[in-house]
Amino acid sequence: MIRASRVAFLVLAWAFVAGIVIQVFFIGLGLFAGSANLRLHGEFGWILHLAPLFIVAAAALGRAGRVPLLQAGALAVTVFVVPILALFRTDLPVAAALHPVAALLAFWLAIVVARSATSLVRGEGPAPPRAPSMQGVS
Repeated sequence: MIRASRVAFLVLAWAFVAGIVIQVFFIGLGLFAGSANLRLHGEFGWILHLAPLFIVAAAALGRAGRVPLLQAGALAVTVFVVPILALFRTDLPVAAALHPVAALLAFWLAIVVARSATSLVRGEGPAPPRAPSMQGVS
């Protein structure tokens, strides 16, 4: 179960990195191939909005350790905020302008999380806790 969760953590994390690249492509389509394509960016963004929750769950089930879990949690919080910033475009345009900046932060965090997952699967991460030793017990 732990090994499978770690592999799921790895796959989900790198798939999320790829998803962000696809999301950037979608905004490029909207800007350069017709504004009708902006819908792709918005709809796919809401799908990406929820994906880090699965990454956090896989990291927790895989006993990834404190640092990878904190990294995945930071990614989840950042990605949660990114699309919400875009909703402020009419009322608070300066806050909405932080949308692409937060997306860059999310991309960086996604790579950090994916690299942590890779290290974990390669065996460079924390080992599962061992059962307590009964040595010295009379």
